[in-house]
Amino acid sequence: MIRQTQLQTIFKKFKDIKLAYLFGSQAKGNAGKLSDYDFAVYLDEQEANSKNSLIKRTDIKLELMAKLQSALKAEKIDIVILNDTDQPELKYHIIQDGKLIYQEEPYRIIIEPKILNEYFDFRHTLRQYGLTKA
Repeated sequence: MIRQTQLQTIFKKFKDIKLAYLFGSQAKGNAGKLSDYDFAVYLDEQEANSKNSLIKRTDIKLELMAKLQSALKAEKIDIVILNDTDQPELKYHIIQDGKLIYQEEPYRIIIEPKILNEYFDFRHTLRQYGLTKA
């Protein structure tokens, strides 16, 4: 597998990427021959909310995917943009179980607590309505 420093170099080329995680089977070390690479990125909020943000986010995602496919010599790469997903459990598991492989200070200490708060509010609501076993 490619070294973390090589991945950091790739993510650093994208000025809008503030955090990047590897998650899933590759991060856990139990990947098989058919396993894909799962990455999650957090983009600059100002850029994510700009007028042409959807087009720019799509361009970033496609360009990043191409660079990662080339570096990892793998076709199966999934990229989650954390700013866009409305799944608190997914975001929580990414930051809890995934590996932070790139960060631009001070985004981690700003974003991860927001994700944790969102998740625990979500869990509370699920419990309140009896929608969880916990």
